Amino acid sequence: MEMTDKHGARVDDELQKDTRGGDDARDLLRSDDSRPDVQQDHEGVLDVADADRRSALARSMEPGVFPARPAELEASATALFADPGIITALQSLPDRVYESVQDVWQTLGGAVEEKRA
Repeated sequence: MEMTDKHGARVDDELQKDTRGGDDARDLLRSDDSRPDVQQDHEGVLDVADADRRSALARSMEPGVFPARPAELEASATALFADPGIITALQSLPDRVYESVQDVWQTLGGAVEEKRA
């Protein structure tokens, strides 16, 4: 029996039917993509640096901590070994209840994304 690096006939036929890629795949990479990790030149969309900073802030707090006051946010960030700069920023927040990471982000002066229609 001869060894080859080809698939069997059934597998070859199935591979021929594989239609992933092509135009369908390029649709996911259009410049109007709303993912925050894709840099865009549209107003109302976070640039890569802001998206990275907001992500770092979000990673620094447990999702279940909300709603919370600054002291609780600081405790959560400390427990997750957050960057000292983030902890300092949380300490500077006005004493009120924050409902989400976005609420904290906006209070710290972070850019706001517009919702798409």
